[in-house]
Amino acid sequence: MGASAPNAVDERGDSIRCDVAVIGSGAAALTVALRAAAGGRSVVILEKAASIGGTSAMSGGMTWVPANHLAAAAGHRDSVEEAIRYVEAAAPAGWLETEGELLRAQVANGPDMLRFVEAHSPLRFTIADVPDPMMELPGAKRLGRLLSPVPVSRKLIGRYGDLVRSSTLPLNMTYAEAQRANILRKPVMGAIRYGATMLRRYLSGGVSRGRAVIVGLLKGCLDHGCRLELSCRATGLVLDENDVVTAVDCERNGRPFRVNVTSAVVLATGGFEWDAEMMAKYFPTDYEYRSSPRTNTGDGHRMAQEAGAAFARMDQANIMVQPPIRYEGALHGLPLVIHTDADAIIVDRSGRRFVNEYSFTINDRIMGVDAETGRSAHLPAWVITHRPMVRRTLLINWYKRYDRNWLVYARSVEELAQRIGVDAANLQDTVWNFNRMAKAGVDTEFGRGEDEYGRALAKRLGLMRPIDTPPYVAIRCKPSVLGTKGGVRTNARGQALREDGSVIAGLYCAGNVMANPVGTRTPSQVGTTIGPYMTWGYICASSILSDNRGA
Repeated sequence: MGASAPNAVDERGDSIRCDVAVIGSGAAALTVALRAAAGGRSVVILEKAASIGGTSAMSGGMTWVPANHLAAAAGHRDSVEEAIRYVEAAAPAGWLETEGELLRAQVANGPDMLRFVEAHSPLRFTIADVPDPMMELPGAKRLGRLLSPVPVSRKLIGRYGDLVRSSTLPLNMTYAEAQRANILRKPVMGAIRYGATMLRRYLSGGVSRGRAVIVGLLKGCLDHGCRLELSCRATGLVLDENDVVTAVDCERNGRPFRVNVTSAVVLATGGFEWDAEMMAKYFPTDYEYRSSPRTNTGDGHRMAQEAGAAFARMDQANIMVQPPIRYEGALHGLPLVIHTDADAIIVDRSGRRFVNEYSFTINDRIMGVDAETGRSAHLPAWVITHRPMVRRTLLINWYKRYDRNWLVYARSVEELAQRIGVDAANLQDTVWNFNRMAKAGVDTEFGRGEDEYGRALAKRLGLMRPIDTPPYVAIRCKPSVLGTKGGVRTNARGQALREDGSVIAGLYCAGNVMANPVGTRTPSQVGTTIGPYMTWGYICASSILSDNRGA
């Protein structure tokens, strides 16, 4: 995997000196560390928690990288130019003026990042059988851009193997295995089908999904001489008289600790979704659960702000409607899709449908904010369905035990409306209209199943079926936050910027701590955090290596 970094970390009492300090241990952070260390810099990775991997370890690990070498080897034609056309077409209105340069840098550097990671770590990927969701846009591709990590043994990283953060998803399956097993609707049969596979994986120390990403990257980092400090919370950046970042102040196991740097500090600390004050200030939409580690409290944001950094896109997040689960003793969201079924609709607080339930951009609509009031335009909203759907989706009844208010039963549509606080006449009319359209096979209100993404869902789940079998069911439909995506404004080299556009020398950002150029509306069904954030980690480290400072 390569030799250790030639520049050793210098430790003196309550301080150490290195070339690069990376704050965080998720996919973005470890990619920074790996690239910098492979380039000859001494690297210290600072992780606030006692566990490793952050939100990345908890994720499905799916990785969206257009124009990659794996797709080319499999005969899937793609190019950076086509991918840029696609992401530009998928961008929200008005975003390209400020985000275009960053989007192009992200796409252009992705292929090099993937080749580098596979050359310098045991992390490997396979092509997922999932197309770009907006196939009607120019540059979209059916296969080759979305990748799934290959399971890897956590024994590769020795004593750190048991410290990689676990997921809220309890089954040690790859994305493809979980899809084939249909875990949400047939958990028992799925577990039986893949029971032997999971047993072999357990006995060998194998991990899949996001944990495989973290184990593979960390193994590469350790092989290249990186030093990992756990339970080490960064508390502030140190700037010299020229406003250059020269150190990080930390608390290591409760005691002051300083990391002096000769090259740079890279913030890869995740989002701020577990900080109530920041969420109240920046996130206007009513939200349900959160799915990331509770250590994601905006530490990197605060340190960057104290250093004079500008913020942008603070109202953006990676979101989806999620069922509840308990994780590390607290209520969390579980990233499973539960609202797409032929006999399920979504209504707003008036009891009316307001969205195509099979639309890829459904979360944008659910999160919609009223331009006049600045408040949510549709929430509270509800998934309306009936007994057959809940019986098919066995895990719904399992998850309701974590939050009794999440799911509501009633003997009639009128009673259901009363129980969830929406207009009974409106809800009855909405269900009647939907049932009429379901019998006709055409959604004349919102065009469910008319685009390619919707047609794919309809082929797998059915287009529309009447909601007509009591008891009727309402499932609370609020967006849950997997991670906020607003933060420090950076340039295309990953450097943190001030309000006037000037660079904060020695400070870089990657992952959810940076102002994400994509935002809530992503160009892929899954994977548009891991792949892009690894790419930004690669960009930051490449920029550091090309800078003369500390070389």
